[in-house]
Amino acid sequence: MKKILCRKRLLWVVVTFLMILLVGCSNMADRQENEELFQVSTLNALMQGYYDGEITVAKLLQNGDTGLGTFDTLDGEMIVCDGVVYQAKADGSVQIANDEITTPFACVTFFDQDITLDDLSGASDLQELKTYLDQSISAQDGSGNLFYMAKIEGEFSMIHLRSVPAQGKPYRELAQIADEQQEFFHKDVLGCLIAVRCPEYVAGINMPGWHIHFLSADYTMGGHVLDLAMIQGAGYLDITPEFDLLLPQTAAFAGLDLTQNMQDQTVKVEGK
Repeated sequence: MKKILCRKRLLWVVVTFLMILLVGCSNMADRQENEELFQVSTLNALMQGYYDGEITVAKLLQNGDTGLGTFDTLDGEMIVCDGVVYQAKADGSVQIANDEITTPFACVTFFDQDITLDDLSGASDLQELKTYLDQSISAQDGSGNLFYMAKIEGEFSMIHLRSVPAQGKPYRELAQIADEQQEFFHKDVLGCLIAVRCPEYVAGINMPGWHIHFLSADYTMGGHVLDLAMIQGAGYLDITPEFDLLLPQTAAFAGLDLTQNMQDQTVKVEGK
């Protein structure tokens, strides 16, 4: 009798474990099928000097495999590509970010190839590239009121990048730190652009228009793009009509005035 009960208990444990596993896999599959941009904190909070990490890189990757952002204490630029988080440091080097590193601001999505970008050879500078991307959206009857993520692989005759060093408390506002950013010029390089486009009405939550980061094909250089010139390139756009915002629940965040109009400071930080 005891053996029968033990077998029944064992069977119940196995069945329960399998059910939990199946539910978990189903939830992850559903998550990856969502057309959603997941964002940590707000741009205005970052602009005002809120650089304390909110979630880990590991948790960020549960919400997307492609995107960009920064790291705890503003320690470099984040490039998320093919499910890997890269950290472009202030000295120009690039490393894979540890799973336990946290981020105060980032946005990611599970990338889908919704719109094909066939030929980007005409992009002689950053503004031309942004114009081409907007025209590609319009040509597909896309809406400027949605979110978009772009992934572009190309050859660049020139790319102008920046990164910022880790900050110590008390934190200064981002516009002040931008004056000390480390800038890098590279010529004749292969690499990938990761870009997010946000609509105008989310000003303060994220930056309206295009925000672009770069990672070289050999993973040795990367950062926030200030300018570029493309020899050739191609890629895809992902249409993302859903938005999920994770807000910090700290006293420091609660004390921020996020209603401020920081457009001028944002333009200064963006660089172009």
